[in-house]
Amino acid sequence: MGRTHPWRGASSKEIFERAKQVFAGGVNHNARYFRPYPIAVARARGENIWDEDGNRYVDYWMGHMALLLGHSPEVVVRALRSQLPNGTHFGTSSRLSVELGEEIQETVPCAEMMRFCNTGAEATMYLVRLARAFTRKRVVVKITGGWHGYNTDLNVGVRPPFDRVEGKGILPEEQAHIRAARFNDLDSAERALKQARGDAAAIFLEPVLGAGGCIPAEKKYLSGLRDLADRSGCLLAFDEIITGYRVAFGGAQERYGVRPDLASLGKVVGGGLPIGVVCGSKDILSRADPSRKTGFVSIGGGTFSENPLTMTAGLATLRYLRKNRTRLYPRLEKFGSALRKGVDRAFSQAGVEAHTTGLGSLFMTHFGPLPANAEDSAKDDAGRGHDYAIGMIGSGVFLLPGHPGGISAAHKERDIDDFVTKSRNLALKWAGRRQNGKAKVTC
Repeated sequence: MGRTHPWRGASSKEIFERAKQVFAGGVNHNARYFRPYPIAVARARGENIWDEDGNRYVDYWMGHMALLLGHSPEVVVRALRSQLPNGTHFGTSSRLSVELGEEIQETVPCAEMMRFCNTGAEATMYLVRLARAFTRKRVVVKITGGWHGYNTDLNVGVRPPFDRVEGKGILPEEQAHIRAARFNDLDSAERALKQARGDAAAIFLEPVLGAGGCIPAEKKYLSGLRDLADRSGCLLAFDEIITGYRVAFGGAQERYGVRPDLASLGKVVGGGLPIGVVCGSKDILSRADPSRKTGFVSIGGGTFSENPLTMTAGLATLRYLRKNRTRLYPRLEKFGSALRKGVDRAFSQAGVEAHTTGLGSLFMTHFGPLPANAEDSAKDDAGRGHDYAIGMIGSGVFLLPGHPGGISAAHKERDIDDFVTKSRNLALKWAGRRQNGKAKVTC
């Protein structure tokens, strides 16, 4: 199938050619590569990004879904301007870090105590270490399709084939104590726990699968996992790096009413700057207290943990969300529902099987049957999914091919209407080409 780049101007291609001489694959995150080449973004504001040639796109990738308030929100920019003259990195504790920690403590149900770090991958690594130390057990039951960053233990079962690591350089023995279980399938989790033979430290999952297809958990499934963990003597842990402060103010654990023992946070919490948070019950997190005489768990934090710029941006964001939660979250819910339903209706009317999954402001369109888990999602028509994203980029709407999208507080009702309209235009174009005997679209 032939492809041409749909965006105007040559700068993105030229920059990518230069990048390939500097970075492996021309990118600094595998997700950011897509055919024929990534867009080079020059600036961003609100719901929009502009490439190096000045082309504007309404953005639904939103910095890996971290930017709940949109790009460069004034409340965050103003706070950062105030902090910059006072220092960008202290390398010590500060009032700012305590205030951000208190804000999280008051809003995330399980966050009795926490530790800041720099990335979500660090947070999930520390979470596993804490779970194993607290329970004195080794096995982590990892739900397939869950992406928890590039730490060694959990870098398996993300994409098909789910029984293999994501790449070379990881030794089999380094993942010897990971057991896979299918999402939204309690029986599968129970089988994995039985395979662990009393050595399970935790069940760990994303309440809404990210890389696995933006698929929400069923309420009875999460409640069932809570019961399973309690009966098995292991911990229940949520990766809320995507869902934290996005699907509800208190995250998925607030929305579903299921409280985990441990959770990892990131993205929205940093207000657009790097952060990771591991949080949970005081009994577990207190094991990381360096003044402990026995049972100490070394989980570090990193040179740039609790840096004042991230603390400032995160605090400004969470305080804004708290103040505006009764207005903001229903609006995001409305927009997300309208987008998902509108896109599905557009493709259905054109005779194209498509199902848009998601929760709250999160969404992802699948070309194939409605998926309930990552294994189902892997059966999507990936070529059509890529063509859809590239076609939308060509029309001025930025989606990252193969990944979920996120709506921000900066998006307007007209943006959602435009998204649906442009999806409809693509669907009708595809339908016309099928009538002409062409099976797939050429963008």
